[in-house]
Amino acid sequence: MKTQAKVSFTAILLLSLGFVSSSVSRFIPVYLYYANVNPSQATAIYYLAPSAINAQQLALSNAQLRQLAQLNDSNAAYQLALRFLQQQDYTAAKLWWQPYFAKFNSAQQQTLAEQLVRANQWLDISYLGKAGKLPKGNAKQAWLLQQQMPPAQIDPTFAQQQQFALSTSSVQASNQCQFNVLMLTDHYKGIDTLKQYKQQYSKAPEPTKGSFCFTDVVYVADKFSCDGNDGALKCNWQNAAEYPWPEGFDFIVMMSKQGAANVRGGIMHINSSQSYAVFLHELMHFNGFEDEYVLAEQKQQWLCNQQGLVAPNLFIANEVSPPKGWQKSIACSNKKAYKPSPNWSIMQYQTMSLSEQYRELWQKQINQPLTKPIRFSEYFAFLGLKPVFTTASKEQKFSD
Repeated sequence: MKTQAKVSFTAILLLSLGFVSSSVSRFIPVYLYYANVNPSQATAIYYLAPSAINAQQLALSNAQLRQLAQLNDSNAAYQLALRFLQQQDYTAAKLWWQPYFAKFNSAQQQTLAEQLVRANQWLDISYLGKAGKLPKGNAKQAWLLQQQMPPAQIDPTFAQQQQFALSTSSVQASNQCQFNVLMLTDHYKGIDTLKQYKQQYSKAPEPTKGSFCFTDVVYVADKFSCDGNDGALKCNWQNAAEYPWPEGFDFIVMMSKQGAANVRGGIMHINSSQSYAVFLHELMHFNGFEDEYVLAEQKQQWLCNQQGLVAPNLFIANEVSPPKGWQKSIACSNKKAYKPSPNWSIMQYQTMSLSEQYRELWQKQINQPLTKPIRFSEYFAFLGLKPVFTTASKEQKFSD
């Protein structure tokens, strides 16, 4: 009899509200009242009118959503998880999405997983992926990229939507710039970061328009075994002989997960957490600029004992006078180094903006180079490698 009474009460309550949107706001307080005084009755009400409750969840407080979630309402748990993710409280979010994830519908699972990707919560994404709970879609593709899975395991449609390439056969050099640069990465975040670099550079090309052209990002997985655990980021370029390289390119930007940025042999090594200012600093190294902080001892041994202009921004006053207006530099411990300006520059502090003086020096170096820039193909030859160079067809080329 008690059960019949509960059902009768529930039916009367629902009929009185009429299931119309204007009554939903009155339904929620009544429902939560019974959730407090009689949870079993509240559960019966919920299962007869879930849409009435769900329709108002966006307007509910966190406390109200918790009450619903504790009654096994997965939609309330989903809303709580999203709220905490948006507030960057990832620990609190996990308390609500982890126990309920299997109960979320496919759209909710996909949205929440994509939110975790945007927040760079790779441990949580890996938990879902390894447990077989990560739904097919963008989040799963991002996880495969972050795990450095082979390009063959990446959906080509996803790559095209995200505007990155799965092989160098889909890029080609441009005749619109003085230098062409291959953009490579071995993980998901690197794709996004390099795309941001390219976009920012296109808004303000340095030192002037037409200096550098950058390809769409090419995902190379772990082909070159890049590592930065010991400080400077480095890659195993011995594998380059087994990789198809497009013709007409001068430099490479290789982005990995960690390690200090550096340029060696026409190849920029940089990690995906570094700023655009660091990228610009390293880009100047392609054209022979030297660092203006204290150089490594090994480099000082040969560079600081030379004479005259050894870089666009470094003069060694070894038995010769520095150019007029140039100032002492800390680059060399023998105190014979001079730089163009008394002010700090982007070559000394990578967070500095590019000054007009250094922009002019950069442009002059491109037009009238002191020394020939080292191309990555020349570096490969120095390593004794014989890489295969191929010509990409225009039909395969991704948009600039």
